[in-house]
Amino acid sequence: MWSIASSSSSQAALRGLHGAFPRSSRVLRVLPSPPPTTAMALARQQKRFVNMPMGGDMAAKMTESMRANPVAWWLFGCAGLIATTMTVGAAGPLTRTGASMLYWVPKEHFPPRSEEDWRHEFSLYRDFAQRHQRIPMTYEDFKRRFKYEYTHRLIGEGTTFAFLGPLAYFYVKERLPTSIHSYLAGVLALGATQMYIGRRMVQNLVAERHGRDPNKDPNFVAPHGLTYDNAFSMANLALLVWAGLHVVSPSGRAVKLREMTMVHSLKDIGELRRYFQYATALFLGTAGAGTLVAGIDAGKEYNTFPKMGKKWIPDGLFERSPWLHNFYENVALVQLDHRLLAVGTLSAYSFIYMKARKPHLWDALPPETKQALNWTMLAVGGQVLGGITMLVNAVPTALAMVHTSGAAAILGTSLWTLHTLRFARPGGVVNAAAKVAAKAL
Repeated sequence: MWSIASSSSSQAALRGLHGAFPRSSRVLRVLPSPPPTTAMALARQQKRFVNMPMGGDMAAKMTESMRANPVAWWLFGCAGLIATTMTVGAAGPLTRTGASMLYWVPKEHFPPRSEEDWRHEFSLYRDFAQRHQRIPMTYEDFKRRFKYEYTHRLIGEGTTFAFLGPLAYFYVKERLPTSIHSYLAGVLALGATQMYIGRRMVQNLVAERHGRDPNKDPNFVAPHGLTYDNAFSMANLALLVWAGLHVVSPSGRAVKLREMTMVHSLKDIGELRRYFQYATALFLGTAGAGTLVAGIDAGKEYNTFPKMGKKWIPDGLFERSPWLHNFYENVALVQLDHRLLAVGTLSAYSFIYMKARKPHLWDALPPETKQALNWTMLAVGGQVLGGITMLVNAVPTALAMVHTSGAAAILGTSLWTLHTLRFARPGGVVNAAAKVAAKAL
C-alpha cells in the first residue's frame, strides 16, 4: 500500500519507466499520460519541481562540488592543458615547426640561451633543410618557429605529468569514483599512443640526430598524421571532461530528474538528446576535416566566402591520382569538404536549438541543460564567424590558434549538454529509476 507522502514521487518514477518500457507490466499501464485538459497545469507543476533547489541551483552546486572535490579540479585542469596544447600546436602546420627541433631530449635539452647558441642551432637546421625549403628561412623566422615547437612539446609533457602524478595519488588514497575508472584507463591508453605517434611524425622526417634525408621534406608533417594526432587530443579531452562531469554531477541527479519528468516531455527530451548526439558527431567530422586543411595549407587559397574564388564549386576537385588522394591532398576538395561540413554543423546545432526553444520543451528542460545549450550555440556561432574571418585574411597564425581553441570549446560544451540530458537516456538511468520506484512501493 502506497502512503500519501510517497505516492507523488513514486508515480513520477513509474511514469518515467512507462515511457521507456510501455509494455513492461500492468502496473505501469495503470498510470496513463495526463489528459490534454490538465497538460498545462502538470507542466507548471513539473517546472516548479525542476526549479527547486536541486535544479535551479545546479550551477552553484556544481561549482561548490568542484571546490570541495580536488578530483574535479584535476580532471578539468588536465582537459584545459590538452586544449592549450592543441592551441599552441595549431601553429605547427602554419609555421612549419614540425621539424624545427631536430632532437628532443627533455632531461638535457633546453632552448638556446645565448646568441651563439641560437646561431649554432640555426646552422644545424639550415644545413638539414636547405634542399627542401620553398622560401629561404631567416634567422628570426627560425627563432620564432623553434619557440612554438618547444612550447608545444613542453606543455605536452607537462600535461602528462599533471595527469599521472595526481592519478597515482588519488588512486592510492582511494579518492577516484569507480564510475570514472574506465575513462581514466582510456586516457592512459590514448595518451601513450598519441605520444608515440607524435614522436614518430618528427622522427620520420629526420634520418638521424643531425643527419639529412634527401627523400623527405623537413618542412612538412604528413596531413593524415596531423589528423591522427588531433583526433587523439580530442578523444583525451572528451574523456577527461566527461569524467569530470561525472564527478560534479553524479548519476543520482539524473535519476531524480527522470522521476520528476512527465512521459510526454521525456519522449521529446530523449529525441532532442538523440539529435544532439548526431550534431556532435558531425562536428567531430568537421574538426577532422579542418585538420586536413591546416596540414596542406589549403586555407591559403580560395580566400573568399561563401564562394571559392569566383565559383561555388571550384575546378579540379579530382585531378590527382590515385583518386582517393584527392580527399587529403587536393587543396580545392579538402577546403570544400571542410566548408560543407562546417555549414552542415552550424545548421544541425541551430535546428536542435530552435527545437529546444519551443515553449513546451524549453519549460521541461532542467536549468543546467538550458545553460549548456546556450553556451554551445555561442561557441558554434563564434567558431563559424572566426573561421570565415580567418579564411578571408589568409589564415593568420593567431586566428588559427583561436580557431583551434574554439573547436575544444564546442566539444566541451557539447559534452556538457549531453551529460545534462542523461536522464532522458533509456538505458542505465532507467534501471536506477526502477530501483527507486521499487523502494517506494
